[in-house]
Amino acid sequence: MLSTRELLVRNRDFRRLFLASIVSLGGDWFSFVAVADLVTELTGRPGAAAFVYAATVLPVFLASPFSGMVGDRYDRKRILIIADLARVPVALLLCLAAAWGSVELAVVAIVLLGVGASFYDPIAAAVTPNLVDERELASAQSLMGMVWGSMLLVGAGIGGVVAEVFGRQTAFIIDAASFLVSAWLVAGIRRPMQQAGPEARARSGDRGGQLREVWRYARSNSIVGRLLFAKGGVSWANGIVGLLPAFAHGKFAGVPIATGLLFAARGLGALLGPLIARRVAGASPSPRAIVAMCAVSTLSYGAVYAVFPLAPWFGLALVLVMLAHLGGGAQWSLSTYGLQIATPDHLRGRVMSLDYGLATLAIGVSSIVAGLLADAYSEASATWWLAGAAAIYGIGWFAWSFGATRNQPG
Repeated sequence: MLSTRELLVRNRDFRRLFLASIVSLGGDWFSFVAVADLVTELTGRPGAAAFVYAATVLPVFLASPFSGMVGDRYDRKRILIIADLARVPVALLLCLAAAWGSVELAVVAIVLLGVGASFYDPIAAAVTPNLVDERELASAQSLMGMVWGSMLLVGAGIGGVVAEVFGRQTAFIIDAASFLVSAWLVAGIRRPMQQAGPEARARSGDRGGQLREVWRYARSNSIVGRLLFAKGGVSWANGIVGLLPAFAHGKFAGVPIATGLLFAARGLGALLGPLIARRVAGASPSPRAIVAMCAVSTLSYGAVYAVFPLAPWFGLALVLVMLAHLGGGAQWSLSTYGLQIATPDHLRGRVMSLDYGLATLAIGVSSIVAGLLADAYSEASATWWLAGAAAIYGIGWFAWSFGATRNQPG
């Protein structure tokens, strides 16, 4: 099994993509903590941050089908660079939102940042298999899964401190600068990010035809069809994450640092989850192992968050958030890896964007539901409803998916 350290040392191009993702996501979480705290403070509503969270992800669902087609038809490297550069002025809009105390401008800015993310995150997942050898892919995807968690840990944790000590504008400026650094790193990648053969171009027809091709492939490949919905359990309950600032303000310290620490705990879980999953499942997990671990991860996510509202101490709350997202991180990484190895390159951009879009749709809807329930009842009640949804989805998805692995190796 190739170690992650060896992969980063030996593979220059993957290392640059990895570092670009670190820088960009770190800046994003810097700004999200500041925005969530700003909106919660301005509105005084416990569900406000959940609506902000929805505004960051729903645009991704709407833009993902188009971004996937663009990623399969045009130069993926150029798309990644443009997606980074276009987000620089948008991130700076958040400085004006903070200065003017404008919730509306903050929401517009984060919606536009979400659109930019839809042209970066799934395409980065699609290009990963083109930057590594086949035997390196499991290690590479484990690392890319860790990026999200590690930058949530560092970005959210430090972002809360920066927002409190230096002001929210500083966090937003750091986010804008991160996109510039990310674009520079991607520009230095030399290895082709897609196969440029005639097959890929010949299959690029009208928009509807391209989408139908992906759905036909998903129906014909039972594992791909199941894995496209694997992230749903955690995603439909992910509105709980949008309630973390409400818990921080209402039950705990009530300062940006508390919000940052809760998101940092989430990041630690998302960081360790892919590592643990890789150790348990092995370098090249079978479809059966992927399905089983995704189901267990979904159920553990719901179970731990069901306990979270009962935590009497902030320290215990941090531990519970971390444990919940061990499952979330493992599930996201494993299901993405399964789609990467099962999907040919000429479809991979659209498949990864569809996967990302379905997950973000669920996250967005869940966040809106969480906000409505929190405003009508309480953040605790909203958390219990969503944790129950994760449990029901996890059981149903496993029952639907495990049978499809019977004829698969392993």
